[in-house]
Amino acid sequence: MLKRFGLLLATAALASCHTTPDTGLAGGGYRSTDQIVQSLGYDTIALPSTGYGPGSLVTSVKGYGFTEPLRLAYLCRPEYANAPPAIIDTGATSEASRSFNGSFNLSVAAIKALGLGAQASNIESITLKFSDVKVEQLPYADLKTIQNGLGPVCAETLKEFKAKGLARQTQQALRADVTYTAHLKRGVSAEVKNLVIQALQASFGGSVDKTSDTSVTGTGLYYGLLLTKV
Repeated sequence: MLKRFGLLLATAALASCHTTPDTGLAGGGYRSTDQIVQSLGYDTIALPSTGYGPGSLVTSVKGYGFTEPLRLAYLCRPEYANAPPAIIDTGATSEASRSFNGSFNLSVAAIKALGLGAQASNIESITLKFSDVKVEQLPYADLKTIQNGLGPVCAETLKEFKAKGLARQTQQALRADVTYTAHLKRGVSAEVKNLVIQALQASFGGSVDKTSDTSVTGTGLYYGLLLTKV
């Protein structure tokens, strides 16, 4: 029986504040997404993307280690890992959906972390809205099956990184559709609006679509991972 883990949600870019006071905090106040992630036991990733889901064999980007926010690279191409479809943890999914109900505002530092360049100066704030939140996972037996079924090149690569303590595999992950809405400074032109949205779209991996003059939606993006040492 799989161990139930809480839910995560965030990224280095998500040093944000919930718009609704959280009375569960001592003395009231606001909870950041990082605080939610930390309380639920997941590791944040530097930027949300469709990569590194359950079964993925990964290592850390040189110089960063496996500290949060995670910056990862594949050891083997996902198609060579032959990972089976992930299982949806319904209980953890319900918990995650409740935790990320409502809207979140990115801090100034978080907006800068998105890498928007000069366009960041035209933004007053960015609001996040989460939907279709789910927790995906694979049994540990499936993870071992993936490792045992690798081709010779992938198997050798995994062996080399494992010997250095630098091999990990994703066991569980939080996935969601997220809409980012930019609230722009007064008087910003239509051309600048378009440049801001283009910059937002370029900041994320995976399926990211423009949904309005000031919003983009990322579909099926991973926001937090639970890695197991290989």
